[in-house]
Amino acid sequence: MNARKRLGAGRVAVLALRYLLALFFLSAAANKWKQHYISSDRLSRIFAERLEEIDPESFGAWFIEHIGLPHYQPLAWMVCWGETFIGLGLLFGFMTRGAAAGAMLMMFSFAIGGYYDASLIALALMFSPFVIWPTGHWHGLDARMHARYPQSWLFR
Repeated sequence: MNARKRLGAGRVAVLALRYLLALFFLSAAANKWKQHYISSDRLSRIFAERLEEIDPESFGAWFIEHIGLPHYQPLAWMVCWGETFIGLGLLFGFMTRGAAAGAMLMMFSFAIGGYYDASLIALALMFSPFVIWPTGHWHGLDARMHARYPQSWLFR
Protein backbone atom coordinates (compact mmCIF):
# COMPACT_ATOMS: atom_id res chain seq x y z
CA MET A 1 0.00 0.00 0.00
CA ASN A 2 1.51 3.33 -0.98
CA ALA A 3 1.86 6.35 1.31
CA ARG A 4 -0.99 8.24 -0.36
CA LYS A 5 -3.52 5.47 0.35
CA ARG A 6 -2.32 5.12 3.95
CA LEU A 7 -2.71 8.85 4.44
CA GLY A 8 -6.23 8.62 3.06
CA ALA A 9 -7.08 5.70 5.30
CA GLY A 10 -5.58 7.52 8.28
CA ARG A 11 -7.70 10.58 7.60
CA VAL A 12 -10.80 8.44 7.29
CA ALA A 13 -10.02 6.77 10.63
CA VAL A 14 -9.44 10.12 12.36
CA LEU A 15 -12.63 11.56 10.88
CA ALA A 16 -14.58 8.47 11.97
CA LEU A 17 -13.27 8.98 15.50
CA ARG A 18 -14.27 12.66 15.35
CA TYR A 19 -17.82 11.74 14.35
CA LEU A 20 -18.09 9.05 17.02
CA LEU A 21 -16.92 11.47 19.71
CA ALA A 22 -19.31 14.11 18.38
CA LEU A 23 -22.17 11.64 18.79
CA PHE A 24 -20.92 10.81 22.28
CA PHE A 25 -21.05 14.48 23.29
CA LEU A 26 -24.38 15.12 21.59
CA SER A 27 -25.98 12.13 23.30
CA ALA A 28 -24.57 13.25 26.67
CA ALA A 29 -25.96 16.74 26.04
CA ALA A 30 -29.36 15.39 24.98
CA ASN A 31 -29.49 13.34 28.17
CA LYS A 32 -28.78 16.41 30.29
CA TRP A 33 -31.33 18.53 28.43
CA LYS A 34 -33.90 15.76 28.90
CA GLN A 35 -33.14 15.67 32.64
CA HIS A 36 -33.61 19.47 32.88
CA TYR A 37 -30.15 20.15 34.29
CA ILE A 38 -30.52 23.87 33.71
CA SER A 39 -33.94 24.34 35.25
CA SER A 40 -33.75 21.90 38.16
CA ASP A 41 -31.53 21.01 41.09
CA ARG A 42 -30.52 17.71 39.41
CA LEU A 43 -26.81 18.58 39.33
CA SER A 44 -26.91 19.64 42.97
CA ARG A 45 -28.36 16.26 43.93
CA ILE A 46 -25.72 14.48 41.87
CA PHE A 47 -22.97 16.50 43.57
CA ALA A 48 -24.43 15.68 47.02
CA GLU A 49 -24.53 11.95 46.19
CA ARG A 50 -20.98 12.03 44.82
CA LEU A 51 -19.72 13.87 47.91
CA GLU A 52 -20.89 10.96 50.07
CA GLU A 53 -19.03 8.44 47.87
CA ILE A 54 -15.56 9.97 47.69
CA ASP A 55 -12.75 10.51 50.18
CA PRO A 56 -13.64 13.62 52.21
CA GLU A 57 -9.97 14.67 52.17
CA SER A 58 -9.69 14.60 48.38
CA PHE A 59 -9.54 17.59 46.08
CA GLY A 60 -12.75 16.34 44.44
CA ALA A 61 -14.58 16.58 47.78
CA TRP A 62 -13.23 20.09 48.33
CA PHE A 63 -14.27 21.09 44.82
CA ILE A 64 -17.80 19.73 45.17
CA GLU A 65 -18.25 21.28 48.61
CA HIS A 66 -16.82 24.74 47.81
CA ILE A 67 -17.47 25.13 44.07
CA GLY A 68 -19.92 22.50 42.82
CA LEU A 69 -22.71 22.71 45.37
CA PRO A 70 -22.74 26.49 45.83
CA HIS A 71 -22.53 27.11 42.08
CA TYR A 72 -24.36 24.11 40.65
CA GLN A 73 -26.65 26.22 38.47
CA PRO A 74 -23.93 28.01 36.43
CA LEU A 75 -22.03 24.72 36.22
CA ALA A 76 -25.14 23.01 34.86
CA TRP A 77 -25.40 25.71 32.19
CA MET A 78 -21.73 25.29 31.30
CA VAL A 79 -21.99 21.51 31.05
CA CYS A 80 -25.23 21.46 29.01
CA TRP A 81 -24.22 24.17 26.57
CA GLY A 82 -20.59 23.04 26.51
CA GLU A 83 -21.47 19.47 25.58
CA THR A 84 -23.94 20.74 22.97
CA PHE A 85 -21.49 23.12 21.29
CA ILE A 86 -18.59 20.67 21.48
CA GLY A 87 -20.70 17.94 19.88
CA LEU A 88 -21.97 20.24 17.12
CA GLY A 89 -18.49 21.65 16.47
CA LEU A 90 -17.02 18.17 16.07
CA LEU A 91 -19.93 16.95 13.97
CA PHE A 92 -19.85 19.83 11.51
CA GLY A 93 -16.11 20.50 11.62
CA PHE A 94 -16.77 24.03 12.87
CA MET A 95 -14.10 25.54 15.14
CA THR A 96 -12.97 21.94 15.44
CA ARG A 97 -9.74 22.58 17.30
CA GLY A 98 -11.53 24.74 19.86
CA ALA A 99 -14.29 22.16 20.26
CA ALA A 100 -11.71 19.42 20.81
CA ALA A 101 -9.75 21.54 23.31
CA GLY A 102 -13.03 22.26 25.11
CA ALA A 103 -13.80 18.54 25.23
CA MET A 104 -10.37 17.82 26.71
CA LEU A 105 -10.84 20.56 29.31
CA MET A 106 -14.29 19.22 30.20
CA MET A 107 -13.02 15.65 30.62
CA PHE A 108 -10.08 16.76 32.77
CA SER A 109 -12.42 18.97 34.81
CA PHE A 110 -14.74 16.05 35.48
CA ALA A 111 -11.75 13.97 36.57
CA ILE A 112 -10.41 16.69 38.86
CA GLY A 113 -13.84 17.61 40.23
CA GLY A 114 -14.58 14.36 41.98
CA TYR A 115 -15.48 12.08 39.10
CA TYR A 116 -12.02 10.62 38.72
CA ASP A 117 -11.91 7.60 36.55
CA ALA A 118 -8.87 6.59 34.52
CA SER A 119 -11.11 6.30 31.45
CA LEU A 120 -11.77 10.07 31.58
CA ILE A 121 -8.09 10.77 31.00
CA ALA A 122 -7.98 8.31 28.08
CA LEU A 123 -11.15 9.86 26.68
CA ALA A 124 -9.68 13.36 27.02
CA LEU A 125 -6.56 12.30 25.13
CA MET A 126 -8.70 10.91 22.30
CA PHE A 127 -9.47 14.52 21.34
CA SER A 128 -5.81 15.45 20.83
CA PRO A 129 -5.72 14.53 17.10
CA PHE A 130 -8.43 17.13 16.49
CA VAL A 131 -6.41 19.79 18.26
CA ILE A 132 -3.22 18.86 16.39
CA TRP A 133 -4.52 18.13 12.88
CA PRO A 134 -6.88 20.35 10.87
CA THR A 135 -9.68 17.78 10.60
CA GLY A 136 -12.22 20.56 10.11
CA HIS A 137 -10.36 21.43 6.91
CA TRP A 138 -10.42 17.82 5.71
CA HIS A 139 -14.15 17.52 6.09
CA GLY A 140 -16.10 20.32 7.68
CA LEU A 141 -16.91 24.01 7.78
CA ASP A 142 -13.47 25.14 9.00
CA ALA A 143 -12.05 25.13 5.44
CA ARG A 144 -14.80 27.45 4.20
CA MET A 145 -14.57 29.71 7.22
CA HIS A 146 -10.78 29.85 6.99
CA ALA A 147 -11.05 30.87 3.32
CA ARG A 148 -13.44 33.64 4.31
CA TYR A 149 -11.54 34.71 7.45
CA PRO A 150 -7.90 33.69 6.89
CA GLN A 151 -6.58 35.69 9.85
CA SER A 152 -8.95 34.14 12.37
CA TRP A 153 -7.39 31.58 14.70
CA LEU A 154 -10.83 30.00 15.22
CA PHE A 155 -10.77 28.15 11.89
CA ARG A 156 -7.13 27.10 11.56
